[in-house]
Amino acid sequence: MSFFVKGIFLEQKKEPMLTRSTLVMRQEFEYFDCNFPDVAIDELSREQIIELARLAEIVDESDGKMLWEKLEKSNLGEGGTFIVDAVDDEPYISSQMSIGIHQPEKLALGIELCERVLSPEKTYIAMYRHILDSNFGIPKKIGKYHVKKIGGRYPAESRVHRHIPKGKNSVIIGACAMLHLARAAEESRKMTSCFITVAGDVVKNPRNVEVPIGTTAEKILELCGLTEEPEAIILGGSMTGRAIFEPENEKVGPMTRGIIALARSYGTYSYTCIGCGRCDDACPKALSVCAMRKFADAGKLDMLMQYDVSMCIGCGACSYVCPSRIDISATLLKAKKQIELAKKEGTL
Repeated sequence: MSFFVKGIFLEQKKEPMLTRSTLVMRQEFEYFDCNFPDVAIDELSREQIIELARLAEIVDESDGKMLWEKLEKSNLGEGGTFIVDAVDDEPYISSQMSIGIHQPEKLALGIELCERVLSPEKTYIAMYRHILDSNFGIPKKIGKYHVKKIGGRYPAESRVHRHIPKGKNSVIIGACAMLHLARAAEESRKMTSCFITVAGDVVKNPRNVEVPIGTTAEKILELCGLTEEPEAIILGGSMTGRAIFEPENEKVGPMTRGIIALARSYGTYSYTCIGCGRCDDACPKALSVCAMRKFADAGKLDMLMQYDVSMCIGCGACSYVCPSRIDISATLLKAKKQIELAKKEGTL
């Protein structure tokens, strides 16, 4: 059975963040000097575009890699596909989708610049289509670029590759990185900020915000306001993020997708496993999650390797469906790190 039929459907909570314009925190921008300042944007060469990405110090939010390095190593050519990641399939999170909706010209320019470097046969923007809490329609095109609406069960990111011809090369780059590249070309502006969704049932003014990299979670929550003291604050998405307890000390970075503040924490207590098997059914990789959690608890790293724990993508679907509220995803992630350490030390 293909793992694409696995996974779960998640209730999306993207409003009012998605349709509101981005709230920008006041900041001092940084700029760079280059040796080709008078070259028109539509005449920039492949090497010059890569240099712009390097000087701007752009980090791709989809994987944390430097954009200039990804561009320098890639030349797709015939049959190659360039995918702009604006999927945002987790509940609450819409920081990438918002770029295409509220700054489509910047996104289109960033894509055009990358196309000149990558020379793909096909280019498209990927967005999640199951936004049932919004009346907003996902656009069919942004600029001259088609938007592919990715559907199905979470995590939808895995279905992005279904649109790539078998055996052909592809490159995936985040929408926020595209915007930063456009700014680098137009303004010689460095990437010193990141885009974050601030949401949750105690957030007074839920929005997508642009804030300086290194801003504390506390200051970002102050920007949007709280109606009451949250019991839980999650840094990142509600599925793959982590609970934080000192927001004044937690800083956001290029890969931080959201800050979720909730009145009630569902991770404060849990029950024992009842063996229902829902975690197995939810796993998009069709892994034996229930068995792996037991091996992880028992410290049987060799058995975890036999059960292919390395294939776990950390999507959090197993934790989401667990009726006992066991954080299975965190347990497996910890076990994977233990395996990596044991291999380095030569004990496994």
